[in-house]
Amino acid sequence: MHPEYAVRESSRAKHVRFTVSISDGLVVVIPKGFDRRRIPGLIEGKLGWIERAMKRVEALRAAWPDASARPESIELPAIGRTWRIDWREAVERKVKVTEAGPLDLRVSGPIGNPDAWRQALRQWLIGQGRKHLIPWAEELARELDIRIGRVSIRCQKTRWGSYTGRKGQAATVSLNAQLLFLPEHLVRYVLIHELCHAVHPDHSHRFWELVESHESGTSRLRQELRAAWRLVPGWLSTAFA
Repeated sequence: MHPEYAVRESSRAKHVRFTVSISDGLVVVIPKGFDRRRIPGLIEGKLGWIERAMKRVEALRAAWPDASARPESIELPAIGRTWRIDWREAVERKVKVTEAGPLDLRVSGPIGNPDAWRQALRQWLIGQGRKHLIPWAEELARELDIRIGRVSIRCQKTRWGSYTGRKGQAATVSLNAQLLFLPEHLVRYVLIHELCHAVHPDHSHRFWELVESHESGTSRLRQELRAAWRLVPGWLSTAFA
């Protein structure tokens, strides 16, 4: 019997892909117009990978039995900072996150609604990503003499980073704000990986040679990155399977 799954149609998707996360379970992303009757057969072909991914998600759920619990602080190892959180119930339509001090956050509004405060903290995290990850990536691009167009920050469920662009053209690098929960050396590796795609937009032998020339020990770093989803706190509920 196949596991339960949801289908998401994407205008950007060129091929069928599978994602597994705490919040959504198994999701099959399909290009527009794709024949959905083919999905069960595709799942059958990926069953081994799906089962392993589902086990990792179940382990996360066991480690974070109550993802709705409000955190008392937010630690971002990538930039070496920890924010204390002051929770304040208030009669407002939305939850607001304000910086009450250099490392103090005030979260106010209907804080009894986990979806509301989690979304507010997610937006705050994206703001921190724009503040710290974009300059980091741009500085690293100059250091490596790699030309890029722009850097965007999102909060993806399945990728630490991605790029769009053709060989020889300025690429757009998209980075996951949740990189801030990783140690500095892993974030640097992800940035180098994505920047190198501006030179080789594939995972060819030449691509990996370029990555290795800028950051030695890529095999070890890749292995470490596979387990890095454990560093993302439960309230975000987005595992990288």
